[in-house]
Amino acid sequence: MNRASEHAWLPERREPPALSPLARRLVGPGEGALLRWLEDYDLSPDGRLTAFVIREPVPGKPRPQRCIWLQETSGEGEPRPLSSAPEMGEQSCPRWSPDGRWLAFLAEWGEKEDTNTNKSRLALWVVAAEGGTPRRLCSLPGGMSDLSWSPDGQRLAFLGYEQAEPVSDPRVFGQQPERCQRLWTVYLAEGLPRAVTPEGLAIWEYCWSPDGRRFAVYFSPGPELTAWYRGQVGVVEAAGGQLRQLTTLEHQASGLTWSPDGQRIAFVVGEWSDVIRGAGDLYVVALDGGPARNLTPEAEISLAWCRWFPDGQRLLYTAWSGLGQQIGILDETSGARQVLETGLVLREGWPSLATTPDLSGLLVTRSSPEQPPDLYYVALLQDEAEGRSQGLRLAWRRLTRLNPLAEETWCLPRRQSLSYESIDGWQIEALFTPPLVARGRGAPPLVVWVHGGPTGAFLAGFESGWSLLLASAGYGVLCPNVRGSLGRGRAFAEAVVGDMGGKDLQDVLQGISALAARGLIDGERVAIVGWSYGGFMAAWAVTQTQRFRAAVMGAGICDWHGFHAQSNIPDFDQRFLRADPLTQPEVYRIRSPLTYAAQVTTPTLILHGAEDDCVPVSQAHAFYRALRERGVPTELVIYPREGHGLRELAHLRDREERLLAWLDRYLW
Repeated sequence: MNRASEHAWLPERREPPALSPLARRLVGPGEGALLRWLEDYDLSPDGRLTAFVIREPVPGKPRPQRCIWLQETSGEGEPRPLSSAPEMGEQSCPRWSPDGRWLAFLAEWGEKEDTNTNKSRLALWVVAAEGGTPRRLCSLPGGMSDLSWSPDGQRLAFLGYEQAEPVSDPRVFGQQPERCQRLWTVYLAEGLPRAVTPEGLAIWEYCWSPDGRRFAVYFSPGPELTAWYRGQVGVVEAAGGQLRQLTTLEHQASGLTWSPDGQRIAFVVGEWSDVIRGAGDLYVVALDGGPARNLTPEAEISLAWCRWFPDGQRLLYTAWSGLGQQIGILDETSGARQVLETGLVLREGWPSLATTPDLSGLLVTRSSPEQPPDLYYVALLQDEAEGRSQGLRLAWRRLTRLNPLAEETWCLPRRQSLSYESIDGWQIEALFTPPLVARGRGAPPLVVWVHGGPTGAFLAGFESGWSLLLASAGYGVLCPNVRGSLGRGRAFAEAVVGDMGGKDLQDVLQGISALAARGLIDGERVAIVGWSYGGFMAAWAVTQTQRFRAAVMGAGICDWHGFHAQSNIPDFDQRFLRADPLTQPEVYRIRSPLTYAAQVTTPTLILHGAEDDCVPVSQAHAFYRALRERGVPTELVIYPREGHGLRELAHLRDREERLLAWLDRYLW
């Protein structure tokens, strides 16, 4: 195969757009953080009203704030903010009652408990659908989350902590009483919260049974966040009592949903890096016993969410699929899948839908390369067209337009979907973003951006982050979905387990070589950047190869022993390294970038949040000290009050300014 045909998938190089005072403008540091974002939403049972949460910057506030808005699904009228009580602060988690008469939600109330950490008391509120002043129903000292109504509309369930987070001086470990996230209910007419699950069990997800008499839960023994990795699916009576375990899973579960007859529970299973809802294979377990059954073995997609149709035979699902997501129908008996629409970008975190009880109406966010995420109402309609599976189709109606200035005035990149062969023959999917402006002659420098997780994936939707920033500054950007990513089935997603920094690094290097061979980038001027697992990959890459002229390590791991000792998720490294730190220390040492720091020559910028519980800030200090002592150009930037992800607007802007300055220094 000659070189031209070998890389025929690559796009032809285009000239950057000419800019004029009236043309679209380039985007600079910090501007992406000023967008309005949809975070949560719910659809009224009759499908007429939506409630959704918008997170947006507020003048005078260091961080974006959250507020609930309402909108008719007909598209008539403008979105309007939810009326609030005088003492109410940020709002979240809106949920319509089964009869559509009430909207329940969570909101802050009273004075801030700690102005430095922005912690406030949370309460459960209800307000009439036609409006009025919300009523505070109840609260818990330790916080609340994940509201849902009972099927009869008489009660609300939620997750929460009875005890407030302990504050002690000095800090003492190993002697604290257990503080588990438990499942609670409260009657609408009474306002007194009652615990459903016993002490000593942490509840991570739950859902009501169709008759409202029981809950399905994803639970684990003990209060620690890391216990999530060892969770199981069980059932507990809604009135409270002992929990009955249904599964003996070796991997995590998420997205619980009951069959209409109340006899089966469906959920998604996979090995996931982050304590969030994940994607993988779809399982069903019967309440009367027996092993859980995999409905999608060897699927080439990663299912994320599902709901049963009223017939109890089919499930509506969403899934990650390559560089996009899809909506489809799964037959429980045969396992056959019928795709209603693919190539979508719904939600990057978890592509869930809000639905009417009969699934005829759906609510979801959607974006495209030209449009930021907005809210859509989707009608599931009968289709007379010949050849349509199940005679169903999706009809989309856009409800919001949250960021018109970005949509109409930003100069947006032409991101290209591509695929290339890695070292063992596996095809790697990626996004390549050509620069929006030319700086000098010849092919542009390349920045490789590695996503976090590793259970994550890049999607071909609206880009408001580093790809846009870097393309606006004259860089080409490669975003590869290396092995470990969602969207290619469980075998691909779990291929990184036991091999972090192995073939996934080769997936990165092969993508660089393919772009350079086509002449789209300057293969001698390449940088690698990443956050979280991407930060680990940046640190690991500069210890394994001299290919990179610069690196940016964001919230990354350099020493797996130190990570295990100080992280709040020590189960993660044991599962993904497939090793025990005490009995197999050589595995931890071999896979740690710090072990090979003496080999580094690449200038490396290190960024980290001071209050990061997931990847402790000591990881940043250790790698910085090692590079500094070897005379490698390096800088360490610690952001106060920040955790694993930055939230303060000033810090977000500072991070992007430093990113560009570092790359400009070493790539130009």
